[in-house]
Amino acid sequence: MKTFITKLSLSLISISFFFSACNQTTESKKHANWADSSFRSDTTGVDTTHVTTEGCFLGLADVSSKDSTFISLSILDNKVTGKYSWIPFEKDRRTGTLIGTKQGDTLDVVWRFTQEGTQDTLRTVFLLQNDQLKQKPFSINQETGRQFTDDKSAFSISYQKTDCSALQ
Repeated sequence: MKTFITKLSLSLISISFFFSACNQTTESKKHANWADSSFRSDTTGVDTTHVTTEGCFLGLADVSSKDSTFISLSILDNKVTGKYSWIPFEKDRRTGTLIGTKQGDTLDVVWRFTQEGTQDTLRTVFLLQNDQLKQKPFSINQETGRQFTDDKSAFSISYQKTDCSALQ
């Protein structure tokens, strides 16, 4: 009897995994390369009673919506953590973590990312207002060839808030 119950339990678990896998939305399949649950900010062990903002944002760069950027943020008081993935169509992606501070509506973070197996960092500045996230674009230092955020630039890149659970 014990063996029968164990086999029945394993069968029910297998069936539930099968149905949950079959129930993915078209949008999550479209961006499956970054839409896994590990992408969302890790708040394990964090006192979430002080979390002031938590959300996910999506930016689609071209008309065909094949280039995408996904950002997840957790803001605890004035400390910002999150993840940022820039995924251009048929090009090398940059994925990594964000850590920084919030002053008013401005988020000043360091993006630690990996691209083509190489790790790098890039200061990034966002403006968080209502359900929209805006970013200052990156410029290129002509002497070094490295990207940087020009503080004189306007917040010209926009991301729309999206449901984080749809990306699991």
